[in-house]
Amino acid sequence: MLKNVVAPLLLLASLVVQAADNAEIKKQLEVIMPGVSIDSISPVDNTGMIETVINGEIVYFSQDLRYVFQGDVVSLQTRQNLTENKRVSLRKQALSTLNETDMIIYSPEKVEHTITVFTDIDCGYCRKLHQEMAGYNDLGIAVRYLAFPRAGIDSESFDKAANVWCATDRQQAMDDAKSGNAVTAESCDNPIQAQYELGRKIGVQGTPALFLESGQMLPGYVPPKRLKQILDEQVSAKF
Repeated sequence: MLKNVVAPLLLLASLVVQAADNAEIKKQLEVIMPGVSIDSISPVDNTGMIETVINGEIVYFSQDLRYVFQGDVVSLQTRQNLTENKRVSLRKQALSTLNETDMIIYSPEKVEHTITVFTDIDCGYCRKLHQEMAGYNDLGIAVRYLAFPRAGIDSESFDKAANVWCATDRQQAMDDAKSGNAVTAESCDNPIQAQYELGRKIGVQGTPALFLESGQMLPGYVPPKRLKQILDEQVSAKF
């Protein structure tokens, strides 16, 4: 009985100490790197390293903050890439906070899987993916589009995306744009810049960039049947 009481108290005490340590580490990092946004701080097991998320990037420091480590951290014991696991977790968290009203969604009647796709209007493989939308939907895959104009914010591709998102019928406008037809619309408050910046923050470098519900990213076009296989395998792996 005593053990059942003491163990939670020891855990609570450990968490309180860690929170105090993290607060002190955060204060020191803010002095070392003024102006940065420190999203999280946590120890890497018993390695003496500290994992931080700074401005969306995963960065490692020595316990005394004298050294910074670049690159991925891999556990030789478990063979797991701890850094990639963290990236996946951050992506999943970021995508879960998005409002679907800011997306363009192609959904089947019965949804088995949902993917989130960062797309560029003019990208060739983005158009190929869009041409096979019926194939994805027929396999129970819902596709949620976010904009990622590869040429950047002040570009023609950005303006094309804005026209699609500002259209009265976004799906029809997307269909037209992906077919190479010009789309015009009254300017409006749109999420293009925010989506583009989010894409860069979570590692999008090209389009299409497919994100699974797990947070895993698949860079590039994936045919419908192959994508369904990947998604089904992920579900099976959970059980």
